Amino acid sequence: MAPTVATPATGAVASPAVSDVGKAARSVGLGLPALPSWPSLPGLASHGQPRVASFCKRLARNVGAMAAGEPAAPLADNAELTEFISALKQEWDRVEDKYAVTTLAVAATLGMWSAGGVVSAIDRLPVVPGLMEVVGIGYSGWFAYKNLIFKPDRKAFFAKVRNIYEDIISG
Repeated sequence: MAPTVATPATGAVASPAVSDVGKAARSVGLGLPALPSWPSLPGLASHGQPRVASFCKRLARNVGAMAAGEPAAPLADNAELTEFISALKQEWDRVEDKYAVTTLAVAATLGMWSAGGVVSAIDRLPVVPGLMEVVGIGYSGWFAYKNLIFKPDRKAFFAKVRNIYEDIISG
């Protein structure tokens, strides 16, 4: 442990290791060793101004431009992203019942979130994850034995998959 040094003005005790950091933290005069100061946060400049200030200014400028009806400054020159967004906008414009699609998307998101919570809760139980793994391995082995090992079964399985695929694609 580093020796402590008493400051003459307050009688407080400071650690030399803390004074080496640049800011000498002092105790409140109780004779306790000083606590080290918090490290500077990453992303902050020397004057305490966040480096993201330019991003915030650019974002505010874009919002102001959009409110005035002017085109905003491009964020990225990615042609694929622009093409994807324009295709997405065209598809959204073709949708007749936007309320139903939005409701379905929100319901799907909530369903996936709750399913993830259920799986996470089951995963925290002591014996269940190992049991589920054994069941999964057993089912995978049974499925491979029944559908993939022998040639006639494999052909029938792939034909069934192709029929289901064609039913989905055709309509």
